[in-house]
Amino acid sequence: MRGESADRLMDIILQMRINMAHINETLQLQTFEIGQELAGIFEDQKKSLDEYLNAIDAKLKECAAQIDDYRRVYATLAGVRQKLVQLGSAPSPLPVPLPSESTEGVLLWRVNELKEQGKL
Repeated sequence: MRGESADRLMDIILQMRINMAHINETLQLQTFEIGQELAGIFEDQKKSLDEYLNAIDAKLKECAAQIDDYRRVYATLAGVRQKLVQLGSAPSPLPVPLPSESTEGVLLWRVNELKEQGKL
């Protein structure tokens, strides 16, 4: 009887080891699959951030072009205003001149202006 009990216990232990091996294999497979899925999500979000930076870069280039246009039109307007004064006219005051020669300085000034106005 004891021999049969020992055999039965050995069979149970063997079955438990087989089950544990299966559970371990399943766990490793699921861990790998989740890792792959997370890596895909990471890459997608990384790509999104790159696209955001590219869009910001494009807007900054557009801003730099607008700043150059503002300077050009401002200079033209100042010349026209000077001619009006020479002709004896009292022209309107000029718009705000840009406070900096650098694009970075103008952008910083404008951001601060918008913050002060509560627009940013």
